Amino acid sequence: MNPISLTINGQQVTAAPGFSILEAATAIGIEIPTLCFHDALHETGSCWMCIVEIKGKNRFVPACHTLVSEGMVIETDNETLNSMRRQSLERIIEDHSGDCMGPCELSCPAGCDIPDFVAAISNQNDRDAIKIIKDTIPLPGILGRICPAPCEDECRRHGIDTPVSICALKRYAADRDSLQPDRFIPEVSKKSGKKVAIIGSGPAGLSAAYFLLSQGHAVTLFESSAKAGGMMRYGIPRFRLPDTVIESDIAPLMNMGAQFRFNTTFGKEITLDALKKEYDALFLAVGAQSASTMNIPGENEPGVISGIEFLRKAASGEELHPGERVIVTGGGDTAIDAARTAIRLGASTVTILYRRSKLEMPANPVEIEEALAEGIALIERASPTAIRTINGALEISAVKMQPGDPDNTRRRKPVPVDGSEFTITADTIISAIGQYIDPAAGTTSEIGSKESGELQVHPETLQSATPWIFAGGDCVTGTTIAIRAVEQGKRAAHSINLFLNGESFTAQKTAFNSSYGARDEAPHTFYQGKSPAKRIPMPELPVEKRSKSFTEVALGYTADLAIHEAQRCLQCRCNAITDCRLRELANRYFPLHTAEKHDHPGFYKAGTADITMEREKCVDCGICIRMLEQLENGSALDCVVMTESCPTGAISSTRK
Repeated sequence: MNPISLTINGQQVTAAPGFSILEAATAIGIEIPTLCFHDALHETGSCWMCIVEIKGKNRFVPACHTLVSEGMVIETDNETLNSMRRQSLERIIEDHSGDCMGPCELSCPAGCDIPDFVAAISNQNDRDAIKIIKDTIPLPGILGRICPAPCEDECRRHGIDTPVSICALKRYAADRDSLQPDRFIPEVSKKSGKKVAIIGSGPAGLSAAYFLLSQGHAVTLFESSAKAGGMMRYGIPRFRLPDTVIESDIAPLMNMGAQFRFNTTFGKEITLDALKKEYDALFLAVGAQSASTMNIPGENEPGVISGIEFLRKAASGEELHPGERVIVTGGGDTAIDAARTAIRLGASTVTILYRRSKLEMPANPVEIEEALAEGIALIERASPTAIRTINGALEISAVKMQPGDPDNTRRRKPVPVDGSEFTITADTIISAIGQYIDPAAGTTSEIGSKESGELQVHPETLQSATPWIFAGGDCVTGTTIAIRAVEQGKRAAHSINLFLNGESFTAQKTAFNSSYGARDEAPHTFYQGKSPAKRIPMPELPVEKRSKSFTEVALGYTADLAIHEAQRCLQCRCNAITDCRLRELANRYFPLHTAEKHDHPGFYKAGTADITMEREKCVDCGICIRMLEQLENGSALDCVVMTESCPTGAISSTRK
């Protein structure tokens, strides 16, 4: 029979009689989106994603089972077709529910692939684990110790017992890597000939350096202190974050070619004009290292010191003698760290005053409990009002507080209780009520700042109004956790790389994500077959050995402990995350769409020895049914084929 001539998207095409429009288009490299189509099946479905227009006849037909005919003129892509496909997708997504990504990785500011690195540890593949982690977090030894782990707050194991110890596992992978003679170093691109200056070597600066170096650019970091690390080195005590860990995380950057210039302050030893002559791009990552004041009488009395200064002096090795009695004001990590440091420097009593309750303290709850276990006292709902020196000793006055109306953070604002004033005598008073950006730290006539001090940049690209200057980290976001600064550094590196390559800026797209909802909203039967398994506690230095020692308190997991903890992970991320056809189509037609359906009246999970079926992920494409009807037997091989043919991950293999 003679071949049939037709036109597809203006291109002259010939196809054999009996070919479908989809087959004819595919043969010449024209893609038509499909969902329920499978090329091994004779029968077809009816998702209508492969709909095309027959021009001149005002007809819209599914390409998968409409046969070609002589003279046919087909259009596969136009706004009308895309609108019809979006409508079909909306209908399908309305009845689809399930976790595309795990809630843990969605809540990680850096977007770490937590399920895969945890699975690698579970499978005793530590090399893969550190490689996966460092794709997003280049400082895993540090972050594995100091991150407050927002990922663990969202872990679905809350529905059974306690979350997976994700941070401890990240630390384990980093510590194992640090012991290897051939440590993991990312592949470095060919040298670009471009040079980038980074001001500040905290988490944002170091992270930006890591990703820029991997892209082949030369990087020099300018640091005002004597060593790299920023507040990670000078604001976190060694019993939480040893110097050796900081050096270990920085070592790969040195291996990749990073250059450091220490004791060099931007605006003093190095100027903007000098940088502009030598470098192609500048990244400001100066952090927030100035202490907020209490704004009470007497706070400048001798013996009163900010938490930042107190911790910096301790980290720098200066001799500090806080005396027998120490008062700390504040409830954040700096306050807790300062209190625990004071105990180790010889104080007999350390008392923290915080204006809200213990449950409202912004410090890491684990560190709060560590402080209390070490004998530090906490007076809740107490706010300092004045400090005075009497007979050579400090006296701090405070007033009891009670919850008032909600403030702009939606927390109830503390208000004083009339007649509740009290005083405490101290040898040293440490003020740790917050930090802010030093206005001089990033000052340049070529980049503006907000009234609160944060530098003004584009929120997505982190580029300033002066194209070659970028900024990120605390100096842009305000004081926040280190993992957010790491994300800012990575984002800045992405933008700087585009700038240096002369490419237009494109925001990194957020992929479509379906979800069972918040951590406690998964259907009850999601947990069927999941047995309670006690969280593996972190081995620690005994309390009696801590009080006068700066030895690291948390000792880290052994290999056996790490494997057992990793095996607690539910792996709730969809098994089809990398090849889900529904997700790919949603990304194409709904670039900003997120599935919001979180009710699960029809959820069930059925399983056999070979496969598991999750009903809410099913989109009724019919491929599995048609495959079973067409296949001659129900062998194990057929089950594997059926699993691989499912376009959404509703069917998964139980075989490892």
